[in-house]
Amino acid sequence: MVEEEEDRELYVKCPTCGRISQACEHVSHEDIATIKRLIRAGVMVYETEDDLLEDEMFEEAEEGPKRPDLYRLVEPRFTLEDVVLSPKSQEAIQDALVELRDKYLLFERWGLSRVIRKQKGLSMLFAGPPGTGKTMTAEAIAHAMGKPLMIVNYAQLENMWVGETEKNVEKVFRESASQDAVLFFDEADAVFYRRGQTAAPWANRDVNVLLSHLEDFPGVVILATNMAMAMDQALDRRIDIAIEFEFPDAKMREEIFVKTMPAVAPLAEDVDFGELARKYPLSGGHILNVVRQAMRYAARRDGVVGRITMADLKRAASREMAKSDLMKVDHLSATRDQSIRDASKYHG
Repeated sequence: MVEEEEDRELYVKCPTCGRISQACEHVSHEDIATIKRLIRAGVMVYETEDDLLEDEMFEEAEEGPKRPDLYRLVEPRFTLEDVVLSPKSQEAIQDALVELRDKYLLFERWGLSRVIRKQKGLSMLFAGPPGTGKTMTAEAIAHAMGKPLMIVNYAQLENMWVGETEKNVEKVFRESASQDAVLFFDEADAVFYRRGQTAAPWANRDVNVLLSHLEDFPGVVILATNMAMAMDQALDRRIDIAIEFEFPDAKMREEIFVKTMPAVAPLAEDVDFGELARKYPLSGGHILNVVRQAMRYAARRDGVVGRITMADLKRAASREMAKSDLMKVDHLSATRDQSIRDASKYHG
């Protein structure tokens, strides 16, 4: 394309002398060479700023609005030592790491490559309630492998235009391979949903494309979901390792409290994480909220000389439990029912 531009003949016209090939009294040979070079480089000149702005607006309208990125590339901060999991989940994570670290042993020396049809990578499913450490564990696995974590923006993955979603899917898998990143689909049920649940035929095709790429991808893919039952059943054979992230028991909650509270945080002597863990059935994500809120209480009360007390933590935990209950309330129905009762009293 560049060679074609260089070979293209250009003609220069002087407003006084007309067409010129070498030079005239108004335009020198050097001027002609400069003009041709700038035109070939794509330089454009406008008589007014308004003309320039109008042209820029037209170009933006043709290109369409800029969309957010399809993914975020994250340098892992957490390690597997930071994550609190049940023994069963820990064992499954170790199984995944064994295959990743000893791939040559399994596939070449022990002959696994002879019985597997395609040289695919490793696909994992993380399923469990919110706040149980799925995203944190994905980051920790990427850290253990010395790779970045590519978090897919599923809201941008799907496109209203037929065929565009397929291109986005291909781009995500291609970029993950080129950047040697662990590919992470959070809330994967939003994109790997059961085929047949939508009336749009192209939506089923998009899931087919995702499944095909998942099967052929040579790297590591992690799907995380709170709703595994909503995902397409064809994932069963394409997922190599499925890990259930269980709601933490009291022992795990105590460990999460210990790991979540920063070592430099000023704790009062009466703080008992074991008691908090036994009394408040909270997930890891909720425990983080409790620690933050307890810090707010202490800072608001005493400033830099403050200490985080057991009372602060209990109050924060009770507030977090109440927040969970609040999320279950149907305020719209409650408002409608109250309106009906008020109207009945008025007319009665």
